[in-house]
Amino acid sequence: MKSEAIPAILKKYKLKVTPVRIAVLRVLIDSDTAMSHADIAQLLSDQHFDKVTLYRTLSHFTEKGIVHKVATEDRSWLYAVLAENNADIATDKTHAHFICDDCDKIFCFPIDEGSGQSVKSMKKGFLVKELEIRLHGVCPSCQ
Repeated sequence: MKSEAIPAILKKYKLKVTPVRIAVLRVLIDSDTAMSHADIAQLLSDQHFDKVTLYRTLSHFTEKGIVHKVATEDRSWLYAVLAENNADIATDKTHAHFICDDCDKIFCFPIDEGSGQSVKSMKKGFLVKELEIRLHGVCPSCQ
């Protein structure tokens, strides 16, 4: 994705274009896996953004729907860009998470949008608000 596309994404979601937002979004777009706050902070350490600003940026991105949060097995959060903000990645709001059992990286995988319908209609009176599918295995790097 070209660098000039990032400010356009921020403007589309009515967010002020700032150096930290541009840098964080660039890191997330360039990653093929979901990333932790610490991973992002480490990659941006040369730019000296404080932890609170980074947390706020990730929170704003999540609230606006630019990124989504993925819970890890140890209940920490990872962040990944949604596909509508990056044509190079294959995720949208309905997708599965592949967790590599060797390296613990989490990858987003597209799924058939209708695959949650049978779950929604299984039990009467239940309202499913979110569907999460987790796949476990070994990624190509660890094979």
